[in-house]
Amino acid sequence: MELFKKLVNAGIDTTEQLNIQRYVNITNRISLLIALFSFSMSLAGIAFFGFILSVKVASFFVLFFLAPITANFLGYTNLSRFMLSTMVGLVSISISVIDKFDYKLLEELQFFEFRITLLSTGLLPFIVFRLEERKYWIPAILFNITLLIVYDPIHILFHVGYYQLGFTAPNYYFINFISIACFTILAGCTYFLKNSFEKSENKNQLFIDRLSIQQQEILKANTLIENQKQALANENASLNIELIEKNNQLIQTNEELIKHNNDLQQFSYTVSHNLRGPVASLIGLLPLVEKDSLVEQNQILFGHLQKAVTTLDTTIRDLGNIIDIRNSVSKVKQRITLEEEIDQVLNLLQKGIEENQVKIDIDVMSSPEIYSVRPMINSILYNLISNSIKYKSEDRSAVVKISSQKMDSMIIIEVEDNGIGIDLDRFREKLFGLYKRFHTHVEGKGIGLFLVKLQTESLGGRVVIESTPGIGSKISIYIPDATNPEHQVIMDNEYGKLYYDAIIDSTFVIWKRALHVNEFKEFFQRCVEFSHSQKCANWIVEIKKGTKADEADEEYTKARMLFANEMKRTNLKRLAYVISKENEPDDFEVYKTKLFSFYQGRIKFFDNLEAAHIYILSESHKVQN
Repeated sequence: MELFKKLVNAGIDTTEQLNIQRYVNITNRISLLIALFSFSMSLAGIAFFGFILSVKVASFFVLFFLAPITANFLGYTNLSRFMLSTMVGLVSISISVIDKFDYKLLEELQFFEFRITLLSTGLLPFIVFRLEERKYWIPAILFNITLLIVYDPIHILFHVGYYQLGFTAPNYYFINFISIACFTILAGCTYFLKNSFEKSENKNQLFIDRLSIQQQEILKANTLIENQKQALANENASLNIELIEKNNQLIQTNEELIKHNNDLQQFSYTVSHNLRGPVASLIGLLPLVEKDSLVEQNQILFGHLQKAVTTLDTTIRDLGNIIDIRNSVSKVKQRITLEEEIDQVLNLLQKGIEENQVKIDIDVMSSPEIYSVRPMINSILYNLISNSIKYKSEDRSAVVKISSQKMDSMIIIEVEDNGIGIDLDRFREKLFGLYKRFHTHVEGKGIGLFLVKLQTESLGGRVVIESTPGIGSKISIYIPDATNPEHQVIMDNEYGKLYYDAIIDSTFVIWKRALHVNEFKEFFQRCVEFSHSQKCANWIVEIKKGTKADEADEEYTKARMLFANEMKRTNLKRLAYVISKENEPDDFEVYKTKLFSFYQGRIKFFDNLEAAHIYILSESHKVQN
């Protein structure tokens, strides 16, 4: 640990600015991380291929990646960061060439794997340099993208090119265009994020500097007050009782001023630290400004500020939504009634439907239900229907047809309109791109179709679009119907199991044995988290073996009450408690009474799971009718 601290802090000059120290520290950490990764890959290479030439070279590069740390130690901090920004790409292309010489059986994959490493080099210059250091990060970016461009020419130079080694795929060189495009997008997005971060950091530092100046002024005022206090005390010696009384009043007033001054000092200290938080806090503060009290010029500037902040927030939210979608494939599938979901979307779009006099035709009888992720289905329908309304034709009355059908294990949802359409011959390749727009006469962000495609593919489906300019469009969404929706496991271990049954919209909690306190906390924390995210009204709890209801352990009782209260505050409407007669504790009747009172009648007790099942189905049917 001590050696690690020395390595990551190598070359840090405490007299330098904090941001410079930070970038030196980051450079050291990344260098050490890449060196350790290279060492691990060398060991893996020895295990898989033996001590071949490329593995030997890779082992040498472990020391090569420590060079930036050495440069920092010697005081060459700019050189070290430039080295780190370029050496990954240089090493990657070197090993890629060497790898083709001593490998007995070449695979096509060997011409693609190091391109992935080259793509990552688009991030490194922005990580270790500030944007104002253009003379360093721009050459580094150009160097890295040049390596990507000359990837194949370098291999051909050493007679190990793709076609030179006997591979015959005719479209191989097209991967270069894809790689360069990915590198450009990755570097461009990183640039914009870096730019936003540095602007916020600079504003924050400026505000802190202003607070520091104000604090110095307060300290000067405090010194002046102290001097005045001393002068008043000296003068009091020669005054009469009345003057002494007044002097006492002044002293009291002075003490209050000192107290207020100390409070202000403490306040300025607190504010200066609290304002080091994320830039998102600015969004919350803008609505608090009284715009009407500003002069006209400042109102205009304030409007621009609000628009800029809103645009930034919207962009971040869009990107955040995209990431959420990519990570939400494993979300629990629910039973979704398409007609109800469509009605909900139409209610949200009611204003646009009425204003544009749009006729909506709905035919989902052939496939009225689907088991899938409700928020994604809702979002897909919303984006498709809102696009059909937004891009209606001015030459005819707008009609939007929404239908569904089942094909094998897929549910097909179709949204067809008679709007202005899209020229697929021109825009097919860009159709689902992020922030791509093809009609500029109406307001939009160009993210709707991107989200539709991303969400559909996240669900395991696909999107098919047919469109003719001036006639209309039809978009077909193919989504797989969830298999085994009645047993979607959330958690399963030796002491408990948590799963969701979408058929009856019920969550099952199975106690396999008596739980220890830590096991109980972990198990029911997952239950509470699931209940908050899923909003399930029906819960079935089965005690298979053992119970903790009669244990008088204070810590356990406290934990049980904590999570019981959490469950009580959720969407819980009915709870079926299943425990066999032979497994009931001695005072179970008393315990049942307490539970019934605690859950305000929302709990019923059963001695078998089948009876609990029937109860949940019966109660749910009553609600539906």
